[in-house]
Amino acid sequence: MDDLEFRRRIMSDPKSRDRELNQAIKDNEANAQFAEELLELDATIEQAMKVDVADDLADRILFQQSREQPTSDARGFSRKMLAMAASIAFVVGLLFGQIQWHNVVVAPAYASLSDMAIHHVRNEQNFVEHIDEQASEIQINAKMQPFSTQLNGEFPYHVYYLNHCGFGSANAVHMVFAGEKGKVTLFLVSIPSDKVEHFDKDGMKGMVEPLDNASLIIVGEPQENISKIVKKVLPIIQPMN
Repeated sequence: MDDLEFRRRIMSDPKSRDRELNQAIKDNEANAQFAEELLELDATIEQAMKVDVADDLADRILFQQSREQPTSDARGFSRKMLAMAASIAFVVGLLFGQIQWHNVVVAPAYASLSDMAIHHVRNEQNFVEHIDEQASEIQINAKMQPFSTQLNGEFPYHVYYLNHCGFGSANAVHMVFAGEKGKVTLFLVSIPSDKVEHFDKDGMKGMVEPLDNASLIIVGEPQENISKIVKKVLPIIQPMN
């Protein structure tokens, strides 16, 4: 199990523990620390949500609504509600401050495909930098199947990393493979685009290619010949019959 998959699974349920998760925690100190921090955060949130409710709360609210001026009890109740809201806000702030969400929060929905792709690549570089899964065509087709696409030939590059990921409000195939100048990232995302887009910004270079109701996005280093890569990859990605 790679680091990205581990974090996705443990974040979906901090208390979940199966054989694979236990092994990942045992073999990786960073995974163990991350799992422990999530458990502590989960406990903090649970504690913050535990607010005692007075037995006569409903009667007090109804009584308060019939009066024009707030009573001291109502003011006390308001203070309690404000305190609870502040506690929840603090916990939410703590949650976003401590967890590195990476691909869980990629970019605003209004961002362009190129901006989302660059943001995604930057955020996941540390996860995929040392991974070499040597993914095969069979594995690539398995990941592409939910997008109703498949390879009709041999993928022409060595694939280091292959997985599904969240991409803005949609899902995508996320692939990292060997280019001529460095590692190149491919996204096959279920967001349509109406034209070819070339981009060169934020120290990265790439292209967006329309694919029926989806888009193919290639991102690489500034020295990489992205057009050459697209010409090799695009013809072998075909709709499933």
